Amino acid sequence: MHNIFIQDLSAILLTGGAFGWIFKKFLKLPLLLGYIFGGVLLSLPISYTPYVVSKDSASTLAEIGVLLLMFSMGLHFGVRKIKSLGSSPIIIGVLQALLMWFVGTQVCRALGFTGTEPLFIGAVLSTASTAVIIKILEDKQLTSARFADKLMAVLLVEDSVAIFMIIWLSTSVTGSEIKLYELLPIFLCSILLWWLLGTLLLPRIIHSAFLAGKEELLVILSIGLALGLAFISASWNFSSALGAFIMGSILSECREIRKIESIIEPVKNIFALVFFVSIGFLFSPKIIIDKWQFILAAVCTIVLGKFAINLFFNLFAGRGVKDSIRISGFMVQIGELSFVIAQVGVSLGAIDNQNFSAIVATAIITILVTPFIVKGSLLLADKAEFILPNSTYKLIESYSQSVIEFSLENKMLPFYERYSLFKGINYLINNTKTRLKKNYMLMTSKNVTATLDRLAPWDEYLVPVIISSNSIIVGKNLIDLNLREKFIVNIVAIAREARTIISPKANETILPNDTLLVYGNEKAIYDLQNFCNEERQDELFASLDQCTLAGVKLNADHPFIDKTILQLGIRVNYNCIVLAVNRKNNRIKNPISTFMFNVDDELFIFGTRESLEKIRELQN
Repeated sequence: MHNIFIQDLSAILLTGGAFGWIFKKFLKLPLLLGYIFGGVLLSLPISYTPYVVSKDSASTLAEIGVLLLMFSMGLHFGVRKIKSLGSSPIIIGVLQALLMWFVGTQVCRALGFTGTEPLFIGAVLSTASTAVIIKILEDKQLTSARFADKLMAVLLVEDSVAIFMIIWLSTSVTGSEIKLYELLPIFLCSILLWWLLGTLLLPRIIHSAFLAGKEELLVILSIGLALGLAFISASWNFSSALGAFIMGSILSECREIRKIESIIEPVKNIFALVFFVSIGFLFSPKIIIDKWQFILAAVCTIVLGKFAINLFFNLFAGRGVKDSIRISGFMVQIGELSFVIAQVGVSLGAIDNQNFSAIVATAIITILVTPFIVKGSLLLADKAEFILPNSTYKLIESYSQSVIEFSLENKMLPFYERYSLFKGINYLINNTKTRLKKNYMLMTSKNVTATLDRLAPWDEYLVPVIISSNSIIVGKNLIDLNLREKFIVNIVAIAREARTIISPKANETILPNDTLLVYGNEKAIYDLQNFCNEERQDELFASLDQCTLAGVKLNADHPFIDKTILQLGIRVNYNCIVLAVNRKNNRIKNPISTFMFNVDDELFIFGTRESLEKIRELQN
């Protein structure tokens, strides 16, 4: 048994890693497509290829991968960020999930499904894959984007709706009665209890553990707490992924948040690979031929239906054209929670095994096409302003701005006045009319207020930008980088380990793993992120095994003769250091910057082999 587990794990890691490398390096496709393709290869009964003996052990490892992905996203999505998003994710998540459930059910009935099977399959088609979406956000470096927060909030609500679907469907098939009005308070109180206990106790425990055992205890406790709350959540008939996400959002309030994120990253990547490979080897190519009509209808329903429904509800909630298109493009697949619903249906006899295999094939196809749809939706969002008629675009944006203004003003009202439906509708109509009139005046007159109008709070936002250790801006100060003038942004703060520098001075130097809190519009921040993600390729980042200490003797023709170290700028121009000089058997250690070189001096220089060869070639 021990040998079988090692064989399975090695086959999954090696096959997934190999195809991930091939797809990323040569085909320029996302890693997860390579992982899934590797899983498909493992599922084929071909001799002389890797194969998985125990798919149960691989499924367990894959479940851990989902939990760590959800935990990681929770670290980016703390309680404060959830509160700042307001009630719109709840509206979008609930309405689009229920409507998609209804559409999926009707499609199944049109295909001839009877009994409770259409209800189960409709629920399967209504739930997007959080794991896939997180992976694509990470691959495209969009986890800090403004729409990513809104997207994750909708996914969290959608997963919660899926839990209620599972409970209701299970009891409907077994003939039990369920009272949703009793279940909802239990669900909400459970989450509230976890959050209260977590935010009161865990940050202190984590800080104490870090002081005692540094990174070792930090990674053990973090992953242990995530899996522990996932187990409790599953034991209470909720989603284990929900428990892992909640634990991540709790720990996001800790001072050690940056260290937690960095130390769990390698562990998360390993188990995420196992998850995507395991999806691949659930696939059976034969089922596409046998169930092609159902698979085609399901894929079209998911891609077209989820995109259209999400686009409508996001526009209705005032997300704006660009963010609505981007969010909708990410939602066009089914994944891990859909498998759970389908497996419940199979265990209760509501879904037969062939239809379950067809659901798996549908999931794989939608996951495979998602990266391409995401790429297209991001391009479409950027060009939406020029594709749509100007009047239509202005109408939607004016409505969006009115929704934001209403939500901001609504927070200032007494509690009993906040939720008046007629007041809200009247406000939105009047405010939209006002903004349309204002936009028309701005378009038809050359007034300086046209520029001021674009500086509204909803056009500019704060985004954290993490600086990697080999970024081109590391080691430079803000005045030399001139970011404000180049990108029209403001660096309002720099988070550095356990402290935060508010309103940094111009001479503040950027260090590795700093987090810049940037204020600006969407395009400016996107350009800045791309600039900060560029890596230095020069010799300053050479590894120690590429460096050497060697002697260089200066002849009469060498350009270093009669010049000082300062004049030559040896550190800057040649990326090396003169440690000592041997002059007529007199050793001069650590020469100062005004030291002048003479004929026949022997310089002992530390640097890369390339820099030393460059200095030697000067005398030829």
